[in-house]
Amino acid sequence: MFTMTFLKQPGIFRPFSVSRLILPFLLLLQSTAAFPQEKARSDTFDITANSMRYPHQIKKWKFMIGAGLQIVKPPADLLESAIQAPLVNIHMTFGLPWRLSLEADLSTILVSNQIAIGPRIGYGFKNFYFNAGWDGAFVYGQLRQGGFDNSTRVFIQYPNLSLGYKLKKMAFTLKGEAVFVTRLIQTSGDKELTRSKDFYNGITVGFYLEQRLWKNNVFIFGIKDNYEKYYWPTWMIYSTFNRFYHIPELSFMWIL
Repeated sequence: MFTMTFLKQPGIFRPFSVSRLILPFLLLLQSTAAFPQEKARSDTFDITANSMRYPHQIKKWKFMIGAGLQIVKPPADLLESAIQAPLVNIHMTFGLPWRLSLEADLSTILVSNQIAIGPRIGYGFKNFYFNAGWDGAFVYGQLRQGGFDNSTRVFIQYPNLSLGYKLKKMAFTLKGEAVFVTRLIQTSGDKELTRSKDFYNGITVGFYLEQRLWKNNVFIFGIKDNYEKYYWPTWMIYSTFNRFYHIPELSFMWIL
């Protein structure tokens, strides 16, 4: 509804409307409201280019690194009390030609350390991707406190498969591994025990969620079940139990 006043001039009645006063403010509000919409429309973020666990084909020669923590609870009959300190984890990915990539992973709790490296080959269709890989790992552990003088060196093979599904700002990945020990060297004081025969050590199944928080910053949450006879952070304990255990593991990682 408009109100109208008449200003008297010689021979002219000029209409004056309140709308002339509010029109500039309306235009200002419209332009302000349109600004974030334009900004949102210009947001080209895609989780595919900023994820590490999602099994997509990483851009050729691109290098990514993430850092985080792993929280593990070993079975009570392996350790009298659960490991209190989390494992520090660093994960790296490097893109190669021909749908290939190279991944490396370092996990440490000081008394036990594992470094793994291996290739991946991946394929995708729309929002689904999968890859296959094979990691070789070296584990070194030592325990020289509390009356122990133990050390362990282990070589492990991890053939693995990953299947992922992604939205624009979120990705879900399911990863499975088989675990084969190819060489084991254990020492206790001056005594050395070497077991060089290959043996099957179990499987792992992990689920990972990658979520964009702001800009290109991505956070990874993972949950994993290690169904193994021997879990690498506890190698130096020399467990004599010949059975498989479900060992749960939580992980949190920030892509740097």
